[in-house]
Parts: sequence; structure tokens; C-alpha cells
Amino acid sequence: MLPLKALLRLYRSHPWLLLMSLAGLVLGVSLVVAIELLNHSARTNFVAARSQLAGEANYRLAPAGGLDEQLYVQLVTSQPALDAMPQLHGWLKDEEGRSFQLLGMDLFNPGPLRQLFGAQPASEPAFSLTRADSIWLAAPEAQRLGWQAGQSRRFVLGGSDGASTRPLTLTLAGTFEQGAVPMERLLITDIGLAQPLLDKAGRLDRIVFKLSDAEARTLQATLQTDYPNQPLWLEPISPALDASQLGDALALNLTALSLLAMAVGLFLVFNAQRFVQSVRRPQLAQLIILGMGPSRVLRWLILELVILATLGTLLGVLLGSLLALALMGQLTQALADLYGPNPIDLLRLSPVSLLKALLIGLFGTLAANLPDWWQLLRQSPLELRAGSSRPPAHPWRRRGLAIAILLLCALCLWLPKTGLSGALFIAGGWLLAMALWLPDALRGLLGWLRRRAGGPLTARLGVADTLYHLDRTAIAVMALQLAIAAAIGIGVMVSSFRSSVEIWLGQRLAADLYVTAPKGVAGNKGTLSGTTLETLLANPLVSAASRRSVHPARWQGQPIEWAQMDFIPQLKAAYPLLAGRWPTRPDEVLASEPLTVRLRVKVGQTLEVSGEQGPRQFTVTGVYQDYGSDKGQILHAFEAGAVQSLALFSNDPEQLADHLRERFGEQLNLLSAPAIHSAALKVFDQTFVVTELLKLLILGIAFVGIGSAFMVLGLARRGELQTLQSLGLSPRHCRQLLLWQGAGLGLLTALLALPVGYGLAWVLIEVVNPRAFGWRLAFESAPLHAVTALLLAPVCGALASWYAARRVV
Repeated sequence: MLPLKALLRLYRSHPWLLLMSLAGLVLGVSLVVAIELLNHSARTNFVAARSQLAGEANYRLAPAGGLDEQLYVQLVTSQPALDAMPQLHGWLKDEEGRSFQLLGMDLFNPGPLRQLFGAQPASEPAFSLTRADSIWLAAPEAQRLGWQAGQSRRFVLGGSDGASTRPLTLTLAGTFEQGAVPMERLLITDIGLAQPLLDKAGRLDRIVFKLSDAEARTLQATLQTDYPNQPLWLEPISPALDASQLGDALALNLTALSLLAMAVGLFLVFNAQRFVQSVRRPQLAQLIILGMGPSRVLRWLILELVILATLGTLLGVLLGSLLALALMGQLTQALADLYGPNPIDLLRLSPVSLLKALLIGLFGTLAANLPDWWQLLRQSPLELRAGSSRPPAHPWRRRGLAIAILLLCALCLWLPKTGLSGALFIAGGWLLAMALWLPDALRGLLGWLRRRAGGPLTARLGVADTLYHLDRTAIAVMALQLAIAAAIGIGVMVSSFRSSVEIWLGQRLAADLYVTAPKGVAGNKGTLSGTTLETLLANPLVSAASRRSVHPARWQGQPIEWAQMDFIPQLKAAYPLLAGRWPTRPDEVLASEPLTVRLRVKVGQTLEVSGEQGPRQFTVTGVYQDYGSDKGQILHAFEAGAVQSLALFSNDPEQLADHLRERFGEQLNLLSAPAIHSAALKVFDQTFVVTELLKLLILGIAFVGIGSAFMVLGLARRGELQTLQSLGLSPRHCRQLLLWQGAGLGLLTALLALPVGYGLAWVLIEVVNPRAFGWRLAFESAPLHAVTALLLAPVCGALASWYAARRVV
């Protein structure tokens, strides 16, 4: 252990080296862990909430508007072996604002939901329906909420995105041991009690079934034969597939940011270890002279790196878990704005995510440092002792790697079949290649400035000194350029996305007034009754109207949306076609741009789509731009069925709105185009709040790195600064020298990061977004991001060097 103690003694005399090595690794791992946990928790919570309602069921019957309870009675009496469960569902919020699901079901015959109560019949609870407001909770959840049997609590029913609300008092009648499905925030009651509680006497929201494929086909045939006048179609249930679409744009941004943060952190660790190499050369030479072979020295160095990597990774895991806990509420709100409420907002620790972070931290540290250590130990003891303390530059190796990466990026760009993985490689490869070229670009700029420099002595000396020590600061400024370029690229992409959505909303919201029914207590879209629809269309202030409804559907097993609307001339201008023509026959549809890009649908192609209205075959006649759904959407002329919304045109929209409010009150939601426009942009901004926060954290990591680099460099140059002072340079001028270096290096790095950042933005907009989501964005320069980088980089560089100067001079 003596060699290890000798190696570790260095950090006692140079604590900044230890801090710099750990800081980069801790901050990088923490962001990886935080984002992995956020993505994992969001998807797991989504699947858990849906699994609570489905259990083992794999099919559901859930037409818009619900079902008559007699349908369920007729099905189970005619088919006694049918494994089915009737359900009612509602969203609740307690007095603390927490969301809950209220599930009404047959408590005495749980059917496909039997796994909620455990696999053994003996574990199923005994329910007693003695009170009309009785509900039951899983025992662990009741304990977590501190809710005792017999206690009543107040809730608000509905209220999600315009749903009508009313107070509700529920009493905990008892608890039960939960089975295989998580039971967080789930209140269970008998369906006979749920009907009056939810104001749905004689109605059901859905019926879920556990069926084989053959049984599903038989049941579907029975429904079509026995109920020809009702569009009753079985839908497959797949919570995991639905969760795979959950927040893809947000998850992609977060994952990219986490990998970038890890890259920046490893750059900082590598930078610290390169300085360790330079100051350890005499010590390594002495160990080899004393008889310890290079391979044995390397083993002790590996052990040292493993200890540092393990310590830094564990601290990063702890910090990342705390960061994820702090951001979980923000992410849950962002996803709720996009996909509706989710009662489960728990942070779930994933062993796979934590193991991934440990492996990235450990092997990333070793991979970043071992090659240089081995190269150093191949020298003879005399070369080690007499060698320069400056780290090796290896310019041709670095340039060759940059060229190879750019060639691979060009190949992925040329081959669209590489898909999203290839697009992400292009983005990451572009950043890495430009970072590898940065030292050469800085050397050229600094050489030009040195030849033309004038002004104060400290400024001229600062340029020359920065050029001389560029090999020592190269890794830190490469990490800084990575962070600045990524911040600019992601910022420009988000701004372009927002601008494109804003233009799209301006086109799409062509009507004067939009009318919808309040959402149901289950969060499902409300429908306009026939009487209400007739009254609205008969109003003399309405000059034109278009009915609309959107339903889930599937094509080739992929979830898509099936939208219907009246193709009136006033709305055709709101759907500018990118290709093709408008449908003229009942079997023709338009396809959204994401559907054509992601799923390769083409104009003239025939699609067999299955949805609530049954399987249909359509021919695609045109393509329209759409940012409303990344799943893809087909647009069909309105035929029949429930109307979810109505677009109204009027010569006097304000008078029409006043008249409808007076006539219908809160029975309808009336929204003007500007109100919808504002609400949509608010949801957009809310979605990317987490991205902006993490982007700032990555910039913080990079600035911490540049500050640490200046601190280490200052410690290494203490002898040089003392020589300058002996030649007549005052301590104040020495501090000014370090300030000039920090500010100038930060400014030059930011200037060189601008084209890299805008190049990254182009890749994100023109390559990543089309391959990931199917939509194309209009490029917007968003100069605010560039100006911010040009202002912050020199200021932060000056502050970092000022702090280092105070400690060194």
C-alpha cells in the first residue's frame, strides 16, 4: 500500500487537483443520474397509473360517451365464461392539491383486475357496502397517506383541463393488501356506489376484458351482430406502448443533455489528470528507479483512478437523486399539460439507471486517462525526470480523430436508414470534432493577436502567456466550448420550434370561436349533445361552422390519431397542403407530416386503420403540416358520430360569445383563437422549463471547470509569477495579467463556439427532429442566445481567473 499512499499524497499538497477531478465527475454523473431517474420515473408512473385501471386486461370497450350498464349485463349473461370488468373512473384532487384516481368496479368479482388484490383468493378483502361514500385503499398507501379506517376526507371531482368540478367527501371503509400492480393514489369503490358519486346512474365508462386473440375476434363479431346500430369496437390495451410515446421530445432533449454533461465532466477529469501527470513525472521516475516496473506502477495508478472514480460517482449518484427529486414535480406538471393528469408523481430509483451511471463514471474516467498514463510510463526514468512538465499535445492524433469523426457524421447524414441513432451521432460527433479542432483554432487566433497586439503590457503579456500555456488549458476550454455550443444549439432549436408552432397556430386557429363540452370526470373529452349542436348551428350570428372529433386509432400496430372535421372553405386555408390534394371521396384522407416522415406513409398509399369506429381503408390524397401530435394523424371528412368541438365563424364574434354564455353558462367551454394561442404557447414553455434549467447547470459545470483550470494553472505557474514580480511587475499587474487571460480566453472560446452552436442547431432542426418526430421546423437565428454566450463567457472567465489570482498572487 506504500505506493498508493505515495501517489495519494499529491492531493494533500494540491487539494485543487482533487477538487477539480471530483467536481467534473460528480457534476457530470449527477446530471446523468437525475435525467435517467426522471425519464424512468415518468414512464413508470404512467404505466403504473394505466395498469391500475387495466390489471391483466388486454382489450377494452370504451366508446366516446360511455356505455349503458345493460350492455355489460347482457354480455356476461350470454357468455358466462367471459372474463370482463365494468369500470367507472374519475379524477380527484385532495385539499393539498394531490391527484387521485377513483375507480368504480365490481368488488365481488374483480375479473381481469384480480391481481390488484393478490394472486391468492384468500388475500382478496371482504367488502361491506354500508356507506354510500365508502372507498378502499391498499394498506401501504393508506399508511403512507395517514388515512385511518372510518375517517372522511374532502376531494374535488374533475377539474382537469376544463372538466366541471364539484366537492366530494369520501370515507375510508377499509384497506387490503395490494397485489402485483402498484396502488399509489388509487381509491377503489364498488361500481354501484361509484355511479351516484360520479353522477353516472346506469352508465359505464368502459368494460375491460382478458381475452385471447380468438376470443377477441368472436366477441367483436358478437358485438357487430347484436348491436348493429352502435359503433362498438374492441381496442387493444398496451400501457407500455402508450408510455413509449410519452414526452418523446422532452425525453430526447433531457437524455442528450445528460450525455453532454457527462462528456463535459469527463473532459474536466481528463484535464485535472493531465496536470497530475506533469507534476508526478519525478515521482514516477523515482518509483521505477527503485525497482517498480512500469506495469506495476500502472496498476497502482489504475487503483488510484478507481478510488477517485468510485468516490466521485457515488457522490454524483447522491447529488443526482436529490436533483431528480427537486425536478420531479416540474416534469410531472409538464407531462400533465401534454397528456392529462397523472396521480402518481413518485421518484422511482432504478437499479439499472444507477448501475449505468456507475459504469459510465468508472469506465469513462479510466478510458479518458489510462492511455496517456501508459504513454507516459513507456518513457525511461531519465526521460521522465528530465521531461517537460507541459502535457503532451499529440496534435496530429487529435486532428486525425476529428477528421474521422466528421467523415462518419457525413456517412450518417448521407444514409437516412441510420435513423435517429445516426442523427444523434451526427450531433454528438459534430460537437466532439469541433472541440478537437479548437486548440488549433485558438492557436491561430492567439498567434494573429500576438503579432498585432498593442495596448497595455499586461494585455500583450496575457496574449503571449495564454498562447504558451494553451496545452494546459486546452481541455478546459474544449469543455467550455462544448457547453456553450450545446446551449446555443439547443436554445436555437427550441426557439425555432416555438416560432414554428406559433406560426402554425396562427394558421390553424382560423375560426372566430371554438366550442367544446367540459371534460368528463375521468378526464376524457366531452361531447356536444345533439340538441346543443342544433341550437349552436341555428344561431343567426353563426355564418359557418365545422364539426371536429379526434379518436385514437392504430395502423400496422402503431398508435395514431383519427381526426374528422367538416372541410368547409374557411378552414381549408388553415391546413396548407405540403403535397397532394384535398379528399373528394369518403374513403380519402389527408395525412399529417409526422405520419409521412416517421411511418413512411406516401400520397396515394392505402391505409387500413382500426379505431373506435371499426376498421376502415383509406387512400391518402395529401399531406398537411401538424405539430399537434408526434404520433401522426389522418384527417377525414366528418361523417357521423359524437362531436367533440365546433369551430364557429361569425361577423360579430364578441356578441356571439356573449349570447352563448348567456344561453349555456358553464355547460360549454367558449374559447377565442387568441386564448387558445396563448394557452398552447404556455404549455410549450412549461414543457421545456426542465431543459432550460439543466442547460444552465451544464454551463455551470463548464465554468466551474474553466475556473478550476485557472486555479491549477496558477498554482503551477507560481514560480513564473514570482519571477515576473522580481523583474518589477507588481502583484496588481500579475492579477491583471490573469484577468486578461481569463476574460480573453472565455471570449475567444465563445466566438469560436458560435458557428459550432449554430451548426448543432441545424443538425437538430434538419436531421434529428425529422427522424425522431417527423416534423420540420423553420430555422430561426435567435441571436439572444449568441449575445448571452458572448457576454457570459468573458465575464465568467474573468471571475474564475480573479478568484485564482487572489489565491496565487
